[in-house]
Amino acid sequence: MSTKPPLQPTKIDKEAEKKAAQRLLEPRPDEVSTESTVRHVIEESQAPAENEPDVMVGLKSDLNTVKETFALTSVPRQAYVLGLSGTLPYLATSLSTVFLSWNLNTEWPSPSIFLNHFLFDHESAAHWLHILEPIQVGYGAVIISFLGAIHWGLELAEKTPARDRTRLRYGLGVLAPAVAWPTIFMPIEWALTTQFAAFCSLYFADSRATVKGWAPAWYATYRFVLTAVVGAAILVSLVGRAKVGEGHTRLTTEELRERIRGPPKATGKGRNWAKEEEEERKRIKEEKRQEEERKKEEEKKKKEEEEKKQKEEAKKGKKGQTKKQEEKKPAEEKKDDKKDDKKDDKKDDAKEGDESASEKKGQEKQGGDSDSAAKGKQEGDRDRKEGGKRSESNEGSGDKENEKGDDN
Repeated sequence: MSTKPPLQPTKIDKEAEKKAAQRLLEPRPDEVSTESTVRHVIEESQAPAENEPDVMVGLKSDLNTVKETFALTSVPRQAYVLGLSGTLPYLATSLSTVFLSWNLNTEWPSPSIFLNHFLFDHESAAHWLHILEPIQVGYGAVIISFLGAIHWGLELAEKTPARDRTRLRYGLGVLAPAVAWPTIFMPIEWALTTQFAAFCSLYFADSRATVKGWAPAWYATYRFVLTAVVGAAILVSLVGRAKVGEGHTRLTTEELRERIRGPPKATGKGRNWAKEEEEERKRIKEEKRQEEERKKEEEKKKKEEEEKKQKEEAKKGKKGQTKKQEEKKPAEEKKDDKKDDKKDDKKDDAKEGDESASEKKGQEKQGGDSDSAAKGKQEGDRDRKEGGKRSESNEGSGDKENEKGDDN
């Protein structure tokens, strides 16, 4: 053993350093190889192997945290029961809003007899939906005011005031009812949206107060669970009311935003039923008028088509008749020509007979005086006239006989 005292860590042993410098390196060929002095670019770690963390362990831990949060095991029994009971009116009004909105979007009476036992007519559904508005908004305003009043009670229970703590608690106690009260006079969509923002803001303030020790340690978790339930109920109510009057079943984010920002819809007693009824009657009349016009147009088209068919058939009939008439014309013309020839022959024969008789009388009376000659002329004229009349009568009788023959 060395008898020298141990050196201090801040001092250097110069003699030991000289001996180490004078020492020669000893060759060790057994330990030297081609790879002993080479360092690989990629090589395994020389550190001891560690166990890889299990992903499921972290997931299970998170699920247990959520479960313990909603179980509220650290919350006193009385506060736990009363707090959850306070969310029931919100849940009831929200579910009722969804049901009535679906009722208004469903045809009444519906084809299903089973559904007709549960559905209201549209007027009754709108009336009940209108009644739910003050119930839901009024209850929300009361709860918001109550959450602000909790901080007043905590501050009054303190024995010694603190500036920051007192200002926060009294400020929340005044601000909560100041925000809740005007929502009673707002349209339903604006009122529910404002109350949702108020619940979230109060939860943030309560969690900060819990961190600073100005509220019980379990109060932040308690408020988180109750705010989640109430916020979900308000969201369901907003979506249900936004869907009133829509024909489709899906509601996009843009449509929801437009309906929340837009003017409120009149429902229930606030609606002008007389005006809507008059508009509905006008719409029905207009539909009937359009239907009648459409029927008239169809009838006109049918009549025009029938007239066209009749005209075409008439044209075809006329063409057939004209052909028949053209075929009959030559035979009739031949008959007429024969009749005219007969008439002309009879006229010529009658004229020749009259002329021969007058000539004979004239020859017999040529020796007489002028008076007898004049008388002879007069008699000859009379005979001619009588012969013409006779010939005409003979022609008329011949024509009648010919016509009778044609008729036969």
